Amino acid sequence: MVWTKTIAYTLATCSFWLPTNADNVWPNEATDELEKMLFEQQNPFESSLATFAVPCSASGLAIGRGFGAEWIRNAYHDMATADVQAGTGGIDASIVFEKDRPENPGAGFQETLDFFRPRYTTRSSLADLFAMGAVFGVGGCSNGNIILPYRAGRVDATGPGPSGVPEPQEDLATHTAKFVRQGFNTTEMIALVACGHTVGGVHGVDFPEIVPNPQPPPVTGPFGNDNTVFFDTTTSNFDNQVAKEFVANISQNPLAFGHNETTRSDFRIFNADGGDMISRMAESQDFFSQTCATLLERMINTVPPSVKLTDVLQPLPIKPRKWSIDVNADKTLTVSLTLRIVDNLLGGGIQALVKPVSRTGAALPATSPVVIGNISTSTCDYPNCGPSFVYLDYSINIPAEQGISSFTVDITDGTGKTTTYNNGGAGFPLSDAVQPQMSLSTQTTKTVNGVTLQQLNVTAAVYNAGQYTNISLIVPQPSNFSATISPWVAEVASMKASGKIAGTNYTLYTGSWLASNESAPQHPFDVLATGPQGSASSTFNSWGDVPFVL
Repeated sequence: MVWTKTIAYTLATCSFWLPTNADNVWPNEATDELEKMLFEQQNPFESSLATFAVPCSASGLAIGRGFGAEWIRNAYHDMATADVQAGTGGIDASIVFEKDRPENPGAGFQETLDFFRPRYTTRSSLADLFAMGAVFGVGGCSNGNIILPYRAGRVDATGPGPSGVPEPQEDLATHTAKFVRQGFNTTEMIALVACGHTVGGVHGVDFPEIVPNPQPPPVTGPFGNDNTVFFDTTTSNFDNQVAKEFVANISQNPLAFGHNETTRSDFRIFNADGGDMISRMAESQDFFSQTCATLLERMINTVPPSVKLTDVLQPLPIKPRKWSIDVNADKTLTVSLTLRIVDNLLGGGIQALVKPVSRTGAALPATSPVVIGNISTSTCDYPNCGPSFVYLDYSINIPAEQGISSFTVDITDGTGKTTTYNNGGAGFPLSDAVQPQMSLSTQTTKTVNGVTLQQLNVTAAVYNAGQYTNISLIVPQPSNFSATISPWVAEVASMKASGKIAGTNYTLYTGSWLASNESAPQHPFDVLATGPQGSASSTFNSWGDVPFVL
């Protein structure tokens, strides 16, 4: 096996269902994975992160900790090192390097990291995932009444930012200065604190000076009890109760009326303008919700000027969810395709036909979906997160000499009217130039010096292989396994010709990648063909589609 490491990967910076604009097409490396996680909350393919924030009362790994509140807090503490005048910090995942600071006590930050790290890839920065966690937390805890618009493109920090998270014992002048540095004036500071403290509470295990712990501490359930005092009496609802109870002077909020006057930071902040903003938030749930939606969106979009966020993500009406191309011995190609379709485009008597296009641009016969048992669907974990989807499977046989370059989708309704979906005009691209043959590939393990390492063995079919000088298997891996997060590097294994498929102009190439570390992630892999006339590739292929062999 021949492989090298090269720094090759950088992340692109670039409600109810709304129509997408012409620029929102498939594929889009900057948004495809994040769009899937954001909108396909209950789907048949993998678990959803949003599920953990619904209901809002769902406990974390200890009594008194909820995922929704943790994820909102995590996003704020990550953003809180921002200096908008200097153009530094913001939502950049630097919190993972700052967990041991006194300003960031508690297990919630590590717990959040543990949940989101498996989704961390070259197409989903940890910073983007942390921002999405806040979207899920607010959406789940508000029962879909507040849907934060979500943009992608945040860039992960490579180390800690400066200290700067407000702490309960600090005076009002210090708090005000810290929020100004983050980009929020006094009125906005008051509102943002109220928005953040409508769910969750103060954990006695982390702040014994604010919430004294009984001795010995109570242990309830497998993970113990955080001895939490909640900010209001409706801690499982993202509502204005925290403001109403404060104004009524009946609050249980330990940061407003706790026994320790020094740590009554909410009391000082809510009164910073004479009580005007907190009173307005108490008077109107709509005003509270609108204010929180505006400020929390600003919070998750706080990034340096050098980072360019995408437009707000909207779900595509039709999107390829999974696909593969097998080259057969009978000189045909089998295209296996799963389409994700917004369910309001389908109904009784409606047809959805895939119309393939050959390599030369010629139309190929249209294909109906293969229906086996119940059709799979996807829905939201909370109201208004987006549309529901239907997944339709297709199996398309094409002569290998014609091949496939793209396809369109025709949907015919009950009246006979047909609408063509062409992905912004050019069709949905589906190149057959380089394709992993999953049935000929394997994943296994290998023991080296007593350490069990993962090994990926890939066989790929390459069309007209003579035009390429290098065929490579690429598996992105962390540049530093000892760091919490680190830039991705491309580990490249050379692939060698192993035989031709008669009558197809396809050549099979095989290559193996052996992990260099026992904790190596199963990051999606690429197959890349390069030569003087250009390149072709198959990118972001899932290990889950490769058979495991003992």
